[in-house]
Amino acid sequence: MSRISEIRALVHNGLYYLTEHADDEAMQDGFDIYDVESGILTGKIRKTWPKEQKFEIIGKSLDGRAIGSVCRFTKGGKIRVITVYEDQSK
Repeated sequence: MSRISEIRALVHNGLYYLTEHADDEAMQDGFDIYDVESGILTGKIRKTWPKEQKFEIIGKSLDGRAIGSVCRFTKGGKIRVITVYEDQSK
């Protein structure tokens, strides 16, 4: 199973959480938890940090905006979403 498939499966099953920072950043850009889920479930990995097991995922929010999330696998087998932002890259 690919890394994005693993991440999507965990998110789909509710086995993830947002850090306080990620929640604050999402709200500042007008995103909510459903937008974050949508972004991960529709997204692709753009960048990885193998040593830290971190992944940048770019997908679509519920309103169609590009949303970026940086997340990592936890030792407990969940996904920790570290930050969320509206992706402005071309």
